[in-house]
Amino acid sequence: MHLLILLHRWWGVVFCLLFAMWFASGIVMHFVPFPARDKAVTSTGRVEAVSEDAARDVAAGYARSHRLDASRVTAERVDYDQWTVSGDYDSDRPLFRVALNDTAGTVLYVSSTGGDIVLVTTRQIRTFNYFGSIAHWIYPAALRHHTKVWLALVWWLSLIGTIGVGLGVVIGIARLGTAIGKKTPAYQGLQLWHHTLGLVFAPFIFIWILSGFLSLSEDWPLRSFHTLDFAPLTSRPLLRSVVIVALCLCGLAFSLTGVVLAWRRVRTTAADTRGR
Repeated sequence: MHLLILLHRWWGVVFCLLFAMWFASGIVMHFVPFPARDKAVTSTGRVEAVSEDAARDVAAGYARSHRLDASRVTAERVDYDQWTVSGDYDSDRPLFRVALNDTAGTVLYVSSTGGDIVLVTTRQIRTFNYFGSIAHWIYPAALRHHTKVWLALVWWLSLIGTIGVGLGVVIGIARLGTAIGKKTPAYQGLQLWHHTLGLVFAPFIFIWILSGFLSLSEDWPLRSFHTLDFAPLTSRPLLRSVVIVALCLCGLAFSLTGVVLAWRRVRTTAADTRGR
């Protein structure tokens, strides 16, 4: 048991802050999802946009139809960027990134192979996604461009996170049993809060991290659990949002208590090391 406690403590130093980031960013990405190609495609009649001028014309037509200001349009050719790094855009590369430079910061991406607008983003969507999906998925373009490296990183982090939560559950239950036997609290102060939150929300935290780990496989049945996208929540979007936010806030509180405890542990260890 001593070894398990030691492993869990130092696991927490590394992973509690990551868990806090996952829970906080999960709330953001629930309300502002990552801009997806299949929901933003706008047909322009399949006119090949083989030049920046042609891409500007396509973007200007989109702006007129949506009553947007297109008087300051700029365009550049890109292979990929933060918003088009996934394989969904491989058939459209290279892309033309056309900025309308309007008050909303609208940016359109035009396929060089078909002349379609395959993605539209705004400054607000991009900003929220830096705190949402990009943080949650550990999704900087420079890393995500190397798909195998990115998948391996997320896979291992999720796996080690799942194991760490499992250790915490075992330790928490064991300490609870000891406390009941001795009729004394297992912990005091912040450790008591961390222990209580961990035991109460252990099933959610464990299954949520595990399902996130397994959701890297597109056809895995637990994938829908990670986003609570199943009946009866699917047919009740407001209830689903409330449940997601509530669970994420509780997970965030649990993680932040772990962050504080981990920071105290590092400081204590450093002080002991200097005192020797």
